[in-house]
Amino acid sequence: MGVEEFIQYGSMTIAIMLLILKRKGMKQYVPVGMFASLYANVWCYVAKYFDLWHFPSRIFPIAEDISIPVNMVVVPIIAMFWVRYYPVRFKEKLLWVFGATTILTIVEVPIEKFTDALAYGNGYQWYYSYILWFFSWFIWLGFHRWLYNGHREFDSLLKK
Repeated sequence: MGVEEFIQYGSMTIAIMLLILKRKGMKQYVPVGMFASLYANVWCYVAKYFDLWHFPSRIFPIAEDISIPVNMVVVPIIAMFWVRYYPVRFKEKLLWVFGATTILTIVEVPIEKFTDALAYGNGYQWYYSYILWFFSWFIWLGFHRWLYNGHREFDSLLKK
């Protein structure tokens, strides 16, 4: 097994194990995970169209434009955890978002530079990924809040 396969299988395994370990209370975050998967796939199609990044080595060669381990397993689970443990205080929120974005970018850069699991193209640089990750957190959090606040408002209308 090459480094690329190890990264893909390893990231899926770690994400699934963390989800199993912390499964209590995660049910309400499943829609966020599904939305994050759709969101990641849309960005991959945009990236393919503009040749921003691609995945030369895939464990599922059927999908040429997306990374199934990342888009279907890792990103949804990361989004679920991120929204679940999002802090209350402003200073902690800043540390949370910059910390998570920095960690993911620090992981992504060597994967792009030293493996065939991810390849940037057409002038795409690591700081674009940083910006994309940074705003993605808030989009996923906004989706979660919209979904659950919308249900509460709808439920209160039904009770009247």
